[in-house]
Amino acid sequence: MLSAVGGCAASAEGIGSLPTLDAPSASSLARGSPLTLAHSALAMPRTKRGAPGPSPSAPARAAKRGRPPASSRSASSSPSGSRGDARSGSSGDASWSASDDLEGLVGEVLNGEISAEDARRGASHSAIEVLRSGFEPVVVEDARPAAECDDGPSLADAGDADELMRWLIAPVPLERFAEHIWERRAMVVTRNAHPAYYDGLLAREDVFKWLDAGKMRYGVNVDVTTYRDGARRTHNANDDVDARAIPPGEEHPDPPEESPPEKSSPGVVARGDVVRRRFEREGCSLRVLHPQRWRDPLWKLLSALETYWRCSTGCNAYLTPPDSQGFSPHFDDIDAFVLQLEGRKRWRVYPPRDEREALPRYSSRNFSRGEIAPEPTLEVELEPGDLLYMPRGTVHEARCAEGAHSLHVTVSTNQFNAYADVLELALPEALRRAVAEVPALRRCPPPDFLDVMGIVPAGNASLESDEEDDAEDDEGEGEAARTEASASASAFSGRRRLRSRRDAFVGVVNELAAAVVRRLPSCVDDAADELGKRLAQQRLPPPPSHLSAPRSGAGKGAAARVRAESVVRPMLADAGAARLVLEESGPVVYHCFENGRLYHMEGGDGEEADAEEEAEADDEEADDEEADDEEADDEEADERDAASRRLGAVRVDAAFAPAVEALLSEDAVGAGVRVGDLLEAGGDAGGDAEGLVATVRDLVAAGVVALVER
Repeated sequence: MLSAVGGCAASAEGIGSLPTLDAPSASSLARGSPLTLAHSALAMPRTKRGAPGPSPSAPARAAKRGRPPASSRSASSSPSGSRGDARSGSSGDASWSASDDLEGLVGEVLNGEISAEDARRGASHSAIEVLRSGFEPVVVEDARPAAECDDGPSLADAGDADELMRWLIAPVPLERFAEHIWERRAMVVTRNAHPAYYDGLLAREDVFKWLDAGKMRYGVNVDVTTYRDGARRTHNANDDVDARAIPPGEEHPDPPEESPPEKSSPGVVARGDVVRRRFEREGCSLRVLHPQRWRDPLWKLLSALETYWRCSTGCNAYLTPPDSQGFSPHFDDIDAFVLQLEGRKRWRVYPPRDEREALPRYSSRNFSRGEIAPEPTLEVELEPGDLLYMPRGTVHEARCAEGAHSLHVTVSTNQFNAYADVLELALPEALRRAVAEVPALRRCPPPDFLDVMGIVPAGNASLESDEEDDAEDDEGEGEAARTEASASASAFSGRRRLRSRRDAFVGVVNELAAAVVRRLPSCVDDAADELGKRLAQQRLPPPPSHLSAPRSGAGKGAAARVRAESVVRPMLADAGAARLVLEESGPVVYHCFENGRLYHMEGGDGEEADAEEEAEADDEEADDEEADDEEADDEEADERDAASRRLGAVRVDAAFAPAVEALLSEDAVGAGVRVGDLLEAGGDAGGDAEGLVATVRDLVAAGVVALVER
């Protein structure tokens, strides 16, 4: 059921003109009344879900680059006033100028220039303009015949990244999603005709099977929570000793207290009977962390989406009993794709509280009712097959409907994947290079630098001199007045000198910073390589069905059979799977083939010992036994965890770097390439066929490259 609280129903093709869709006025629409659209093929049906209503009219759009109107460029106020919350990115009044409005620039790199016609219809690159215009969500009904729907599980099994992403959000075209929705507004795709759209990804029975098998640890694999009377409560223990309220103001999410340690500390195995009782009798919700570790369909889905997004992509599952809520209102630091699998759940979606919290880099704390907008911009009850997309920073909460449980999976991506992350890596390198090349950066500031610069000196220098004119006017009123005026003039003169000195220092720093920035372009490649290494460390190992060659073509045995006349090819047709990086110590190929599934999305690269076994077996029962063995011995698990954090890497002689680059290219994926022919790639290898063969053997042994048996 959809409520008319600011959404805009549309056809998939009509998304570009959303802000100017003909619709009844807000006053003529009752809450939940249907919205009639010309795009009848994909308009919202009136029988089951209703339709959202229009938001307040948007202000006039600025230029086609998507810049907000000059009249609205001051920072918007927050419902709760100024907050010094470093985690959410809000730290008092923001300093903003027209030169900071660069969303059109970054948008054009993504989608190209907006046409004049689309600009007149309201198209914009700017997430901030969408927020200022009411944060209108997009609602699309998937009315396609079943014969026109792709087979999602087959796409995931094949690792077809682009087509899988299209299937996930269909019938919304992927290009339209990128141009008008991604990072800018929430989107709902309802699928009355396709309730089984996401079937096979996960089921309630899977969760309780894992619990009954003793696989799940509190705080690591599962959280047990409630949200009642405005407070979230965590029940991560095999009794009620540690259950405690988490009031608004604390960080979200928050780990349970370690009291008593033997029962409630993170890592204790969750008893299936206890968790089942809390779910079925006490109304507790279950958050299953990273179920892709044990569920192959999710493994394949996320592995392909990591290829599409070129960043770590994970998921959590949420199992909620009827008529209950597990979490307080909050926002997340990820782009969220909510896939409803079982039951019904009512979502209330609110805009970011202010512009500083749009597209945040960190998740929020728990919010109280008074800290969020009084009414949501979207209220929707998701049913099986439905999709909800929420950009980073979207405040939301969800409650299970009466009568039956709800199960949904939230696919998360784009955490720490912003231009800010590129600059965090590039700027230190640019500074390092500038320091080495610009002597002025190595000079000392004058001794009075600390006297002139700082918060207190800045305050003294900025004091208004309103009394200066009064002092001049009082010169004829006696000796005392003249003395006071003289002292006042002297003070003002001192402040002017202080301001002048500060301006000089700031000018020098600006010039030195410019010297650093001039070296920034040459450091962006280094930053990209560092992000590529991070992805190689964090991403899932590729499922066997995604590989371009059988696993028998890789490993130490296959490596021993490599000769100059052998044909080899990359194991995976994905540039993010293996990356050649020029380190100071020499070229290195970083890769994901030694990663495992059990530590995915925990900052490491997986269980080194289990990775090859998991991929070869492709069998969840084998995974169950391996997980049980690991959980039986905490000390052994710690040792294996430490081993898992080693980044998969193969060092390469600099002479063979061009040959390796050619080997890892897309051109080598199909029929492969003869090892001896790689010498023609250039470099300093000359005729050293033996050295090249040794390098290829190392890559085959690591699983990066496969030997094509003839």
